[in-house]
Formats: sequence, structure tokens, C-alpha cells
Amino acid sequence: MDPDVCVMFAVPGPSLIRLSDTIACVSQEFNRKQLDAFDAQIESIWENRRRENPKLFNGTKFRLHSVSEDSDDGPDCRITFNLGITCYRDFISTNWAPNAKEIAQLGEQYYSNSQAFMSDAMGVGALVQTTDKHVIFLKRSIHCGEAKGLWDIPGGHAEPQELVGKLPVENIDVTKMDPVKVIEEMFDSIKREVIDEVNIPSACLSEPELCGIARNTTAAGRPSVEFVIRCSLDSDEVKAKYHQGSQSEADESTSICLLPLETVIEMKSEDEFWQNMAPSAKGCIVLYRLYYQKLMDVEHSHQNI
Repeated sequence: MDPDVCVMFAVPGPSLIRLSDTIACVSQEFNRKQLDAFDAQIESIWENRRRENPKLFNGTKFRLHSVSEDSDDGPDCRITFNLGITCYRDFISTNWAPNAKEIAQLGEQYYSNSQAFMSDAMGVGALVQTTDKHVIFLKRSIHCGEAKGLWDIPGGHAEPQELVGKLPVENIDVTKMDPVKVIEEMFDSIKREVIDEVNIPSACLSEPELCGIARNTTAAGRPSVEFVIRCSLDSDEVKAKYHQGSQSEADESTSICLLPLETVIEMKSEDEFWQNMAPSAKGCIVLYRLYYQKLMDVEHSHQNI
């Protein structure tokens, strides 16, 4: 396991998880805990980061507190996301705070939970496979808020504003959010990110399937929900779409690279590409490898029957 990531949840069997098998439990109790000693620094950290990178902007995000799974009814797994609300300013000022380790230690001290005072804004990412079995990577630009200049998978965040509009985080009552719409936004958001970042038409993309959740240890355990999406274009067609330059988030990446799926699965930590990969991409690949191994184990057992 790469030290930049750890697994929060992996699909328990050889099948990915569909939207229909995913539930949201949305509650204020899943929000970040408040601590006056640290909350006073949030605005100053945010303003410092804004001065360094004026392209940063605040916006509401979902906060992933925890997940639970239920597979008692059969081979398929149902997963519940326990979600609160947060914002990008709080994410930058807690998960990326200079004293993030101290914040985590106090979370353990007060709540026996290192993440208690962290924003833990929930990211989304996808391992996108082309018809010729290649995986899409994008090189992040220097304008990104994190992982600048590293190779990453397409990704971003599910957006509460898609459900409630552009309200400040303190004005959002999560109890009034429709849990079904929340889950739909989580699945819709990653497809939207692939469309916006790579310029692939929606009709060329399969419905996302959940592979697991990884934590970015370089960002104080920030969680990212990882999906698998299949694309009906081959790698050359994907490159052509990307270079058309009409994608709405073109300033987030500077170039594209497509690697064979087999190469990605077998890549080692000492390989140069892996060393220049964002933690979010590493987490997705680690989760995909776990799923792929379970799939191969099942196929192997069937062959021996």
C-alpha cells in the first residue's frame, strides 16, 4: 500500500456497486465538529491561500463522515453514505492546515476520531476505460488547489448547490435534502467531471459504478469516492476529443495520457509515473486492483469446477 493513501471502503465481492444499491443518510451530526481554537484560523489560512492562488474559490461540498454496508440479503452489497455538509474553504483550512496533525490529535482526544475537526470534503474520481482497454490520466495544472503538476484521474466533487442552489454552508439545512437526490448527484457528478475535463460526450460514457473509497493521507485523510466508467471511444478518439479544447474545465489540466489497463494494474511504486501521480489517482488504482483480484479469483475458481 502506498503511504499517500489508505482504504476506507472496498467493494466486498467481485461486483461493482450501482446507484440503485447506494443510500444516503444526511444529517447535521455528520458535520465537522467545531473547535474555537482552530476555527479562528480558518479565515486567515483561506485568505493566505487565496493570495497565493487567486483562482481558488469557495463552494459547498458534502462531508463524508462514514459508510456502512449491508450484504446480508445476497451476494450484492448495499452501502450507506453518512453525509454532512462542509465547504472548500474549510477543507483547505483543516485538511491542508499547517497544523493538521495537531487538529487530528485533538479529534482523537475529544471524540476518539482523528477526522472529527476535519472538513473531509468528499471527492469523486473515476478510472475511465476506453474500448482498447486504456485508462485516462490528466496532468493537473499549477492553478489547482492541490496535487499541482501531478498525473490524476478525472475527478472533482459532488456539489450540494446542484440541489439547494448557491447558498453559504451555514444556511444549508441538510435535513431538508432528499437522500435520493444526494446519491444521484454523487453519481452524476463524476460523469459530469469526465465530460467537463476530458470533453467526452455523455452518450459515450457508461453509468458510473462504485469501486470503493480511499483516504488521501497527505491531506489529513480526505476521502474520495472512486468509480469505474467505461467509454465507447478508443484511446486515440479520447485524445482527439481532449485536444479539441472545448472542455469547460480546461484550465485544470495541461495534458492527457492514456496507459494500458494492464500497465496500470501492474505498476510499481518505484515506477516514475506512479511517483508523479496524485494521491487520488493512487487510491482509485489501489481500489481497482482489490476489485480486479476478487474478480480474477472468482473466474479462476469457476475454471477449476
